[in-house]
Amino acid sequence: MANQGTAKIFVLDPTVPPRELLVNLAPRPARLGGGTVGFLWNSKPNGDLLFARIEVLLREKYEISEVIHRSKQTASIPAPLPVLEELAARAQVAIVGLGD
Repeated sequence: MANQGTAKIFVLDPTVPPRELLVNLAPRPARLGGGTVGFLWNSKPNGDLLFARIEVLLREKYEISEVIHRSKQTASIPAPLPVLEELAARAQVAIVGLGD
């Protein structure tokens, strides 16, 4: 029979203080009209459907010249550097998102 007097319970606190933003966000463009919008999907379910709907809404509101759709292999790994470089070089705005 196990000694019940030596059992320990560990209580974990899942809360953490907010992270400090260490990188400045890119400036917003003055306008989207005539520009290129890039989408980077993490391959989770329904993310592609969300991006397709966002594309429709953006095209209705702005005169977007081009849309680039790229995806990551999985949500758990970073996008390949060539994909990031392409979006940075060609798109005035990049939308990166999740599915589910």
